[in-house]
Amino acid sequence: MPPDALAAAPRPWTWLHQVHGATAVVVDAPGQHAGADADAAVTATPGCTLVVRTADCAPVVLLGRRTVGLVHAGWRGLLEGVVSAAAAMMAALDDPPVRAHLGPCIRAGCYEFMGLERDAVAARFGPSVVATTVWGTPALDLPAAVAAAVAEVGVPALEDVAGCTACDRRWYSHRAHGDVERFATVAWIPA
Repeated sequence: MPPDALAAAPRPWTWLHQVHGATAVVVDAPGQHAGADADAAVTATPGCTLVVRTADCAPVVLLGRRTVGLVHAGWRGLLEGVVSAAAAMMAALDDPPVRAHLGPCIRAGCYEFMGLERDAVAARFGPSVVATTVWGTPALDLPAAVAAAVAEVGVPALEDVAGCTACDRRWYSHRAHGDVERFATVAWIPA
């Protein structure tokens, strides 16, 4: 993305108050639902800018032919169905997602994760989410869980070209570095 691309994003933006759940909102006007307790937003309206902030959780962009959805997907939200909620709202706008993109998030090699929570994610999304860190402890493969959630809503593949927030210092990581900052993933339909 060119450096001035964000300057071109229409304002006001819809920033969500992310709560690690499965609530999604439909944005019909610029800035609508800003501050709403939700973890996904979708729009079919040109000029509506959607934003999620992350520092280890997965930012997921869902693209329809004329809609866009933006999802904040951590393990809790994935378990609760946040990807399905966003996809259902896009389908209700008569344009379900056909493509999905994954942004920077923590990767299995750096995401020590064990116990009942990992068992629950594995029960929900299958054994591909069970992993091991580079230092040999139980881990969660968050991108694999996102890929499984995206497949459940009928999107055949997840484009994943981003890095690990824990070991790539271009990104913020709350888990690995205690960063309080977040990076933003921004999506909109041009007017």
